[in-house]
Amino acid sequence: MWRICCLSSTSARTKKPGDLCGGDGAVRNDKETFWAAVVAHQKTDYVPMYSLAVANIGGQREWWENGPSGGGKDAFGVAWAGTESAGGAGVPLGNPIVLEDVTRWEERVSFPDLDAIPWRDLADAWLAGIDRERQYVNYSAYNAQFERVTHLMGFVEGLCAFTEEPEATAALLRAITDYKIAALERISHYMHPDFYTPFDDLATQRSLFISPAVYRALVLPEHRRVNDACRALGIQPILHCCGRCEALIEDFIDAGFTAWASAQPVNDIARITRDYGGRIAVIGGYDTNGVPGTMEASDAAVADEVDRCLTQYGAGTGYVFSGMRMPGARHSRDEAMAPILKAYGAYAARF
Repeated sequence: MWRICCLSSTSARTKKPGDLCGGDGAVRNDKETFWAAVVAHQKTDYVPMYSLAVANIGGQREWWENGPSGGGKDAFGVAWAGTESAGGAGVPLGNPIVLEDVTRWEERVSFPDLDAIPWRDLADAWLAGIDRERQYVNYSAYNAQFERVTHLMGFVEGLCAFTEEPEATAALLRAITDYKIAALERISHYMHPDFYTPFDDLATQRSLFISPAVYRALVLPEHRRVNDACRALGIQPILHCCGRCEALIEDFIDAGFTAWASAQPVNDIARITRDYGGRIAVIGGYDTNGVPGTMEASDAAVADEVDRCLTQYGAGTGYVFSGMRMPGARHSRDEAMAPILKAYGAYAARF
């Protein structure tokens, strides 16, 4: 029988992330199962859990992308505010507007000075304590191409630019990609991540922000350029995309993403893992926007949601469980995750 080490008070002192422990104290590593599901697109003996196999760096800590902690301007000049509702993550304020006219982006948009970022110091700080024998390293890169346009212009004007000025918008997207690839090269040199995850939320809980045709014409080519750069550096690309974006699954495959992360149950994840699991992995499934995603949810409700994900989606190929609850200001992330880990541990104990 197997259990997650972190659920045992005696093993917690020696537990390493990514391990599953047997009742006899033997340890197996979850990395291999994660790789089989995500990169090899294989049907695995059990559903791996993302947070056990992967350690994340980058993300919210990229002050040049997200502004300083607690709020302020990023290196593009976009103003951000910290929010309790988003788990402390910054959100763009939309005022002041950096770019009012997308046709004038070359005059108005200044990109971060990548040589001024202390990459070596960041690598030392962010990678400290990560055991790469037991966990992969993923670099989360917030504000990918689509999102950055809307941050610069404000959301409504940014959306309009995609249809009203496609040529100028395409040129701006290419410049953003050039910047992202230059950053990726530095990230690769100093941090050597196994995975790279751009965050580009393209949808609401109901539908896409832009049509599939607009995505294919403007955004997909730039996603593909970054993915090609990833693979040239030996890094596997994963797309973080919230919302109902299932209409773009084949496009995500065409763009070269290894996996789609933060998949939410407004999508038909069971069908996607069945029909496309051999070509793209799916990470997520947990109902973070429903009752199970709140701190008010009972342990039983959380356990039921974890079981639903593992049962419904685990029947397919290339599925990796990932779930979270928003802790807000009154709770820690460990408190938020504890019942999810406990429920997953009960599942893992059967294998």
